[in-house]
Amino acid sequence: MSLAFAIVLALAAPASAQWPGLLGDLLLGRTGLADIVSVGTTAQQKKDPISAFFNTLFGGLTRKSQPTPQNAVPPTRSSSGSAPARAPAVVQPKKPAAAEKAPDAKRVVVFGDFFADGLESGLKEAFLESSSVIVEGLSSASSGLVRDDHYDWPEAIAERLLDTEKPVDIAVVMIGANDRQELGDAAGEYPPRSERWRELYSERIDQIIELFTDRNIPLYFVSLPPVASGTMSQDYAYFNDIFRERAYRYGIEFVDLWNSFVDEAGNYTSSGPDVNGEHRQLRGEDGLHFTAAGNRKLAHFVAREIRRDFGREGGLFLALPHGPTGPQPFLPSDEQIRTGVGEVIPLTGTQGGSGSALAGGPDPTPEAPRDSAFYQVILEGEVPAAEPGRADDFSWPRQSSALPTALPPDPSSQAPGEASGQAEETAAPAG
Repeated sequence: MSLAFAIVLALAAPASAQWPGLLGDLLLGRTGLADIVSVGTTAQQKKDPISAFFNTLFGGLTRKSQPTPQNAVPPTRSSSGSAPARAPAVVQPKKPAAAEKAPDAKRVVVFGDFFADGLESGLKEAFLESSSVIVEGLSSASSGLVRDDHYDWPEAIAERLLDTEKPVDIAVVMIGANDRQELGDAAGEYPPRSERWRELYSERIDQIIELFTDRNIPLYFVSLPPVASGTMSQDYAYFNDIFRERAYRYGIEFVDLWNSFVDEAGNYTSSGPDVNGEHRQLRGEDGLHFTAAGNRKLAHFVAREIRRDFGREGGLFLALPHGPTGPQPFLPSDEQIRTGVGEVIPLTGTQGGSGSALAGGPDPTPEAPRDSAFYQVILEGEVPAAEPGRADDFSWPRQSSALPTALPPDPSSQAPGEASGQAEETAAPAG
């Protein structure tokens, strides 16, 4: 059957040098019917109706010769022709060009550890288009306020403030990430978060603050952010309480950014909305450092406070600090004063970690006096008897209480001098 079909196809096609060889290969079993059909259909599909008939009948054997749709776009190949080229990458928007800084531009200098280093880069991007602000930094990644043998911050800041060619117009301090260490004096060493440790640490913070307040340099003290480690987050929250207390004492700006890097439950989160509202990775894989997007968001809150203290022409109009004002446990921020909305305190848990100690003082709550109405009504549940005519009198028939009547004064009960004086006063208008 196959041989007969091949002979019919060969007779229907015009003479060709390929056919004797193909028929011989078919008889010897070295080729198949599909190869012969493919050759026949290729040669005859345009010239011979019989070839077109077989092409229609055995179209499944000649898939390579099927025409390409007119609207089909051929795949783009690379220069080597081996594989299709990839789709062009999405063009990222270009960053705005840096503005030329004005000769009288204010110089913002960031001091601190590795957090301050990232904050400096974020502030440079935040004020990239501003001609009135120059951002610089003085940071040491592994430094802190506990150890002055590694890096003496009071000495470094004092030396930087002596530079008259690059004066510090605004100072930003973010430090404390490496201060989870013992702090000592002549009497010995004290563990972190102990009472004596807090006193010594507060003194070192005051020493840093006074370097700026004595020179009337506006200072922004930035809080530490939450981190992945719960223990470290609790220590950082403890440090922030000290920073806030000392900042209020000296009347400087304290920028609290803790709640900006936690989730709805108040816990650490490595991702979140960036300054443009897009969900981004804000923290590094170590759960400590910030990414580029995180540093930009970190700087957003500091830049917002700095912009608020600038006039339209770039001049400062904020009130400069005037030294210690005494301990102040709480001072509302300008935003709280403007909006009237106080600080939001979570009722379902603390933000500093999962501590075991409960809030409250060591002394028990004083007991209410037993003869007070609060004790009798609220604690004992005793309902006082209703007086007739009062709102809580529900007796029926309603009892009426007699109202007191005013009686005229008895002249005989008055003193002689008092009566004569009243008589003179009465007679005077008549004359």
